[in-house]
Amino acid sequence: MLKLVHLAECLPELVEEGARDDVTPIRFLDLVLEREIERKTERRIATSLKLSGLPVGKTLDNFDWTFQPRVDRSKLEGLATCQFLRDRDNVLFLGPPGVGKSHLAVALGVRAIKNGFSTTHFILDDLMHQLKADAAVPPARLKAKRYLNSGLLIIDEVGFRPLDRLEANLFFRLVSARYEKGSIILTSNKHVRDWPEIFASDEVLTTAILDRLLHHVHIIHIDGRSYRLRELDGLLQPQPAPSSPQAKKGEKPTQMQTASA
Repeated sequence: MLKLVHLAECLPELVEEGARDDVTPIRFLDLVLEREIERKTERRIATSLKLSGLPVGKTLDNFDWTFQPRVDRSKLEGLATCQFLRDRDNVLFLGPPGVGKSHLAVALGVRAIKNGFSTTHFILDDLMHQLKADAAVPPARLKAKRYLNSGLLIIDEVGFRPLDRLEANLFFRLVSARYEKGSIILTSNKHVRDWPEIFASDEVLTTAILDRLLHHVHIIHIDGRSYRLRELDGLLQPQPAPSSPQAKKGEKPTQMQTASA
């Protein structure tokens, strides 16, 4: 009746364990409730990760800090506490392609879910498709959309193509709707001074977007080599020509070898 599904399944095992270890009734109650909470948390995290649209396998634990030593690790660990979400701050990752911006953004999204915050991840092009489909939806009905009501919205790959005027205005509407209500993590290969060229070359609109994004913000600049290209370094290096077979030490070349030479 209390929906303690996992506890209903494992209670005989827990009773046997409690009797064997001679635990007190209060400790036994703690034990069974802890087990139920752990399983509920595992199910919540698994469901939230599935609904979030986050790419799998990208966490702070498997980020290669040695490859990008310029990344401020202490700042990232501070963001991983999720205090920025409680304060409804934004986070901007800026830098050239391939340096780990998306990995770190997704990793913070995973950490947000583990800390109980709803999270939604979009590539910018996919987000634009969704926003254009909802352009005529009344504002009251838009409140149910995950890109508006999630505690954290991650927008990846901003700047790879310019937005047209309609898209730029829809982006502004989104940022305005979330302003001081929910956090945004955004990754971009463009410095903010170059953002007018992203948003339909409209400096007034770009200023309005930046005004809201940068009011409460943590900015992470990442410079360095691309992760995706590091494995190509060896392939791009000129390979030495294969050496000709050498005669064994002490052997005289045969008549055919002499003729070939």
